[in-house]
Amino acid sequence: MWTPAGRGRWHGRALRLWAAATARRGPPESGPAPTRAAAAAEKIDMSRFSVENTRNFSIIAHVDHGKSTLADRLLELTGAIDKTKNNKQVLDKLQVERERGITVKAQTASLFYNCEGKQYLLNLIDTPGHVDFSYEVSRSLSACQGVLLVVDANEGIQAQTVANFFLAFEAQLSVIPVINKIDLKNADPERVEKQIEKVFDIPRNECIKISAKLGTNVERVLQAVIERIPPPKVHRKNSLKALVFDSTFDQYRGVIANVALFDGMVSKGDKIVSAHTKKTYEVNEVGVLNPNEQPTHKLNVSYRPI
Repeated sequence: MWTPAGRGRWHGRALRLWAAATARRGPPESGPAPTRAAAAAEKIDMSRFSVENTRNFSIIAHVDHGKSTLADRLLELTGAIDKTKNNKQVLDKLQVERERGITVKAQTASLFYNCEGKQYLLNLIDTPGHVDFSYEVSRSLSACQGVLLVVDANEGIQAQTVANFFLAFEAQLSVIPVINKIDLKNADPERVEKQIEKVFDIPRNECIKISAKLGTNVERVLQAVIERIPPPKVHRKNSLKALVFDSTFDQYRGVIANVALFDGMVSKGDKIVSAHTKKTYEVNEVGVLNPNEQPTHKLNVSYRPI
């Protein structure tokens, strides 16, 4: 989810919240929800998505094992972006990320997905793989209940694979192992399966073998997210409680905070208080990232399908 702050200079009074929401998700068959253009035409009605049908997850991996490519395919499958050959590192927005082909800053997207007649809201955080940005990973995991652990079918388990796994393990998150790049000439997914079982004690039959580049078996990843990652634990009747896991400043709009909502609700015009500074802020706008900002009427953990 997202939410932004006052216009002009930041005076510590207004805040825009764009949240990677903790609860959210179409028709009777598996597949993407309505197109991006249709969703952008009006504010998204988040009351369609229940807490039980919400999944918050990150993609973690060693650098260059295919996290961002997998994120691109997930965005396409859920209708967040159109399928095109130009979809490369869609969530990587910094110039250095596009120039070097690496993820430096964690990026979020709320994906709307229809599976077996139920509407799901899948909140994705794509994290950096380089060791220098491990804090970005740990901060992102605090807003999740599960992770996709991506491993290259050729290189196998590497240093940051292990480091990121234990960040998720210590946070008691559900881990879904994904063996990527099975299309490579030297790929050996069976060897990597054995590695994962030996190093992480994850049964090899839980591994999903994919090619994010070609889109092979990527739909199975979405189904695994729904089946293996639990919904967030929330308290519907409590007052607002949200975790700010990232924020940016816009000189025209003010502070834009990415938050995970745990209790209560928030809407435009609300006054909220920082638990750390005790300062009060006014919310000027709320919405979700899909992957671009999409406004909503409110953000609420107690959503129920209507």
